[in-house]
Amino acid sequence: MAGGIPLPGMKPGPDSIEAMVRPSCGGHIAAQACSYVDLGVYKVAEIIKNRHMWSYDCKKQEIMTSFHADHGGFIELVHTQMYAPSKLVAAWDFRTLRYTCLLENGNLVVCEGSLAAGQGAHEIAPLPGFVRAEMLPSGFLIRPCEQGGSIVMVVDDINSMPSTAANSLRPLYDTSTLLAWRLTCKVLNHLRAHPKDKGEAGMLSNPISSVQGFSHRLVRGFNDAVNSSPDDGWVPLSSELSYSNVTIHIKPSHHSIEFGANDTEAATRGGIICAKAFLLLRNLSSAALMSFLRERWVAWMDLDADLSVRDSCKTTGNDNLLKRKFSSVKISESSSEQNEVLEVVRLQKPQPLKGENIPDFESFMLQFSSSMEDTSASAYAQLLFAPIDASVPDDSSLLPSGFRAMHLNVCPERLVSLQTLDLASSLEDQPRLQSQSPHETGCALTIVFQYAYKAENRSVVTIKAQQNLQTIVELLQQAAVSLKSHPAPLISSSQFSTEAVLLVQQMVDSYRNHLGQELLISADGSSEGLFKAFWNFQHAVVCCAWKPLPEFIFANHSALAMLECSLFALKEMSLERMFNDGCSKADNSQPPPFLQEEGFARLPRGVCLSSRGHPVSFERAIGWKVTTVDPTVQVAALMFCNWSFTSVQLQ
Repeated sequence: MAGGIPLPGMKPGPDSIEAMVRPSCGGHIAAQACSYVDLGVYKVAEIIKNRHMWSYDCKKQEIMTSFHADHGGFIELVHTQMYAPSKLVAAWDFRTLRYTCLLENGNLVVCEGSLAAGQGAHEIAPLPGFVRAEMLPSGFLIRPCEQGGSIVMVVDDINSMPSTAANSLRPLYDTSTLLAWRLTCKVLNHLRAHPKDKGEAGMLSNPISSVQGFSHRLVRGFNDAVNSSPDDGWVPLSSELSYSNVTIHIKPSHHSIEFGANDTEAATRGGIICAKAFLLLRNLSSAALMSFLRERWVAWMDLDADLSVRDSCKTTGNDNLLKRKFSSVKISESSSEQNEVLEVVRLQKPQPLKGENIPDFESFMLQFSSSMEDTSASAYAQLLFAPIDASVPDDSSLLPSGFRAMHLNVCPERLVSLQTLDLASSLEDQPRLQSQSPHETGCALTIVFQYAYKAENRSVVTIKAQQNLQTIVELLQQAAVSLKSHPAPLISSSQFSTEAVLLVQQMVDSYRNHLGQELLISADGSSEGLFKAFWNFQHAVVCCAWKPLPEFIFANHSALAMLECSLFALKEMSLERMFNDGCSKADNSQPPPFLQEEGFARLPRGVCLSSRGHPVSFERAIGWKVTTVDPTVQVAALMFCNWSFTSVQLQ
């Protein structure tokens, strides 16, 4: 792809996906990816043409007509509807012409593009809530391998029509990175995982019945609730609370019988109530927000209980009914590129006191979570959950609730496009370039809660659903104030030694060499800009050297805040003290093994100590070898992502 830049967040290695994105320009977004898959050419073509099967975001795909062409080609007229990721932006609608042909060299191509004006595309108006986007020439090239499998190259090129969205929401539309994660890489991830599920019953014929299919149904059900399309039977209701920013939609059960109703009769006479809210949070990263939501998932699931039962229990004055125990079992974890986890959560009833008649509150929830890398700007994270039981029908719809957070900050592709401004306009645009610094973050949060109702209690459930969601909104608005990172003091590289500036450059170069991606994005490409980006980086990065004992030699502002010390006091801090949990037997005086082996290592969620002994939790950590001019000293950098002070006491 000419002028393309590597997709942030991709993992390096021979068995990985190579992806590029093109800097967006006026709504024109494009992405390209390539990978090996362990499937034959025709099987790959069969899967990729069925977008509804592999894409969470595909609402509907319909083949309007088809016919054979010359040289064995096959032409289809396709109508595709895509879900909107948030309730404040319109969904995409495509009418395309798709051509499939087997070339003489054995390669198979699938080309697709929007019909031009006068070919019948624009004469048919899109449904309400949809925007007729334009698919520029896109498609797949599938090349067979001699030893089996195929090399698949994917190209997506779309004019997303961003003018239909508010300026603050444009990143949800005109960001090539988001297109790459939602479509281009999604199909390759699905193809790569497909052979691993051959043993699962019905997977090849009906992926919705597999374990991975539960994730598909959960996300699709959430998307359906977010969009609340009238075409699917959703009807808006007027708000009962004039001050509330919560919207309510209702879906009578004659359109569909959702899982979650107590019995068939109740489902026939009732339906689904959906309460939705949208928050635009400035200067708050999506990762920090999702970390806050994950730590309190018990509270969100508790709110997702049956409202009529909860209300009757509160009237008895028995608070023990809402004090449940929770346990979870991980049943599926996707590849590192997708960062998706599917779990079954058991909600256990409390032990009853003597003489109490407590109803059975034991139930199960299916929880789906997807995390995001902060370097993957405009990808989104989700925390979704839905009630299930031991025998969930394969053809039933789940009743998901949850949260979806999306990046709104400037991503690498936008920085590249901003840097291409001509010299005449650069001075005029300089203030705007500074205001769109990659360190100024924001996120768009969509909240959805769904409840089953009976005809006789619809009004009660509606009011309770709106009040519950309004409570969550107010809680998150208050929490956002404390979650916002305090801006680092303005600094210049001239305030530090030349060695410190050089060390930052070496850390960034070593990260790129070992992990195959950029750690920091400098707006102007200079060492001054790179140093400021490192200092203001929201994740804590600390550099340690073994001389021969380990010694912290430098850290950014976030790391100093995490360790609760200054640069002058940094040398007094030690790895032994930082990871002293009272039971660890690790010898931190010796260099970590990754310095001699792969050159980097990934660590799971954990807890460390600040210089004052306060426990600090982090979502994940990455360590990598830093190559310096002195080969006799081993140096490593440690990055702690999404850290926060916790009330957990270490023994």
